[in-house]
Amino acid sequence: MVRARMREHFRAYDWDGPLEQEISEWMALYPNSEVTLESVLAYSHRKHFLKLIGSDEYFEHGSRTIASVRPIIQEILSKDVEAISRELYERFCSALTPYDLVLTFNYDTVLEDTLDRLGIAYSLSPEWWLDDEKRGKATHDHKAEFVDILKLHGSIDWYDRWYYDENRAYYRSTGVDVPDKDPLFGANAWVPIEPLNRGATKGEYGQELLSRVFRVPNHREHLPFRSSSFSEVPFLLPPAYDKILGHDPIRELWSNMHRTMDSFSVIMVIGYSMPSYDSYAYEALGKLILDYQAGGDKNYWRQPRTPLQIVTLANSTCEVLEGIPFLDPERTRIWRDGFSEGAIDWLNWGD
Repeated sequence: MVRARMREHFRAYDWDGPLEQEISEWMALYPNSEVTLESVLAYSHRKHFLKLIGSDEYFEHGSRTIASVRPIIQEILSKDVEAISRELYERFCSALTPYDLVLTFNYDTVLEDTLDRLGIAYSLSPEWWLDDEKRGKATHDHKAEFVDILKLHGSIDWYDRWYYDENRAYYRSTGVDVPDKDPLFGANAWVPIEPLNRGATKGEYGQELLSRVFRVPNHREHLPFRSSSFSEVPFLLPPAYDKILGHDPIRELWSNMHRTMDSFSVIMVIGYSMPSYDSYAYEALGKLILDYQAGGDKNYWRQPRTPLQIVTLANSTCEVLEGIPFLDPERTRIWRDGFSEGAIDWLNWGD
């Protein structure tokens, strides 16, 4: 469906089918391999990252193919949200507390939408980045206020203002008079934006991400944008192998993940199969899980640790253990019937 929608967009702007061109190039390089969207987009992404065709690529934020697929993903995920069980997500989110951290690779906003409906406060950057003194909180008060939702692959409602700033700087330096009509960051912007953090941060925590990337609240009221230049595209990593290349701000959400792992008393992996082709995620989360399972029965705060819990779709427990070979079977619980009401009943929140 995404590929068909991409073709529609390319035809609308008469771009001579850059997707089809890159498919042809990829097939010439890998004549004995099956064509997949992820492989072709990875090829396109690496070409852009290495600047192999120089100024023939117009955008800093991705190849023409990648720049076009992002708003299409945004459009699809914005519409398909109605097919998701609201009750199921409300049950899950109702169990979250300000001491919980959710790491998600999903581009959609189902979690945020659900938390908003339930009136549960959350932050899209780590709460520990916040400066307690500046927000009037006593330094000895360790009470958390927000559920942390860290979107490690970006989101359909995030936008990076760096590209806007670069364009305006270029126009000023060349003396070109181009009207500033950017709907998000322009002088007369009409789309509201808000930061990912819930207050002033301390030190340098998150400065590259938070100074550049902003969220559009209630995004369905404004999106998707229609632009023949694809200059306003959501900040999300492309659905491709090697997707982390060239997305420096997102790294700050991964920062210190391994320094704080001894505090966890419950880890749940829901709907993520730890694919080896996302090697950076496999290794980062794998190390976290290995240390969690080897860390004993209590965490740093002397709270009991529950076994690792995995909610997935699989034919057998052996299939799951073979797919994630570093798991300790004695310290792992596995639900094989997917995310469901039964899965939520089965989860142990460690309360």
